[in-house]
Amino acid sequence: MKLFDKILGKKEPKPAVTATLKRENDNIYVIRIGGLLNKETVSNIEKIARRDIDRGARDLKMLLILQDDFAGWQRTGSWDDVDFFSQYGDNIVKIAVIGDAQWEAQVLAFLGAGNRKAEVRLFQQGKESEARGWLVAP
Repeated sequence: MKLFDKILGKKEPKPAVTATLKRENDNIYVIRIGGLLNKETVSNIEKIARRDIDRGARDLKMLLILQDDFAGWQRTGSWDDVDFFSQYGDNIVKIAVIGDAQWEAQVLAFLGAGNRKAEVRLFQQGKESEARGWLVAP
């Protein structure tokens, strides 16, 4: 941000994030994320899942697709809020992530792999059919 803009009180623009969520058959939620992920976007996704779970949805499966322009996580925001994870996390049984290998460690940590009931697995770009097959397998 330019010094002149700060003096005038102009706010820095929010980093761009693109996210779509689509619920498919077999309780699969497909979430596509590009740009820099922020807490507001995560909260909106959690709100939709919370609503569906409160209405009786169970055994949810998440297919998280990191777009080519995915740039990681925004540093600001209250990322320590784990209410959704603690209250609703057991309703999610599998999480498949499709993305570049450079994000593997960060994605697994972000999703709480090993600390949640759901199995989490990373698939490389271009392996969407393999990820979907894994999600629906018993």
